Amino acid sequence: MTWTPFRPSDDECLYGYLVPANMFASASLRQLAVIAADLWSDSELQRRALTLADQIDDGIKKHAIITHPTHGKMYAYEVDGLGHSLLMDDANVPSLMSIPYLGWDYDEEIYQNTRNFILSADNPTYAHNKAKSIYGYGSPHMAERIPNNIWPMGQIMMGLTSKDPSEKLEMVKQLVKTTGRTGWMHESYDPDRPSTFTRKWFCWADALFAELVMSLTDADCIGIRPHLQGL
Repeated sequence: MTWTPFRPSDDECLYGYLVPANMFASASLRQLAVIAADLWSDSELQRRALTLADQIDDGIKKHAIITHPTHGKMYAYEVDGLGHSLLMDDANVPSLMSIPYLGWDYDEEIYQNTRNFILSADNPTYAHNKAKSIYGYGSPHMAERIPNNIWPMGQIMMGLTSKDPSEKLEMVKQLVKTTGRTGWMHESYDPDRPSTFTRKWFCWADALFAELVMSLTDADCIGIRPHLQGL
């Protein structure tokens, strides 16, 4: 695995091997191998990219899959290669939630267990409003300013990686309701007071939200399209 000092949020890693970043690296290396072979006819670069990707995948399988007492086998967020692991997810991408979006070759059962963990009280970054009508997860990065924070990026990724059209629609509805009447996606917000947020605009999240809305045009989402009216 590759060592990472900082998370995508810029927070310092607790353990040196950030698992979703390694997954992203592996997926990107395999894409590089295709480019090397098909466009550049560079068999040596292709070999080196695939070798490194295989080594990273072997490290993930050996060190980053843990057994949770409630959720079973799942992916850890960070590991040190010595048996220690951090169980959480940070809403910034790459994240554990975003594994299918990253294009990494994952185990579906282990990913589903990981997803169940992320969307439960066992995940320290999971948050919801008092009515539990708004829910998602956030990041320690904004914990000082908004202790119970939700990141739109996390909710968007929940929708983008969901196989359930109704869940995609629910995320769109929640995201529209929680812009603090600005019409923009933010970095983070307070689910009980969405007008309390960080970053007036966050173009990365805006672009991902557009991608989520576009995903509702997929064939498997035909049945929910009438419910989009009036959002």
